[in-house]
Amino acid sequence: MTAFRPGPDKERPEDLLGQACTLVRLCGRDSAVAAVVLALVLVGTVSRLAAGPPGLAALALLPVLAGAFAVSTGYAVRSRRTLLAVLGEVRGRTGSPVDPGVPWTPFGSAVALDERVRDAELRRLLSAAHRCGELSWQAVAWSAATAVLFLFWTLAAAMAGG
Repeated sequence: MTAFRPGPDKERPEDLLGQACTLVRLCGRDSAVAAVVLALVLVGTVSRLAAGPPGLAALALLPVLAGAFAVSTGYAVRSRRTLLAVLGEVRGRTGSPVDPGVPWTPFGSAVALDERVRDAELRRLLSAAHRCGELSWQAVAWSAATAVLFLFWTLAAAMAGG
């Protein structure tokens, strides 16, 4: 994904909101992929440990596996927290629900937000969506690394005779 920097009057607010929504959906997908991979690694690790002690080589690799697991989980959590924080700030500053059905009319009021305020908030949302996209992609990358480390750990445990 490349960075997007809209210029004045080059993009309509609906386009900015649409891009932010697309990025948020992709973030959710990336986080779901990372969660599935991490769940498989966790189940495999727990079931292997329940079968008996894996041997010294596998035990030496276990902290590395746990570290990669923790890093991936941390990125996924940070992505979600960043998005929720920005949405809360937008709602706090505008008094408006951040919902595509009622994008920029404050709740209980028929007065729309000023265009400058709306555009600034949309740019903040788009920036946060890009940040969340980067964090969720890091979560996927680290979950893939965790899966590879899990394979090495499993091989080490099998070679140790456990």
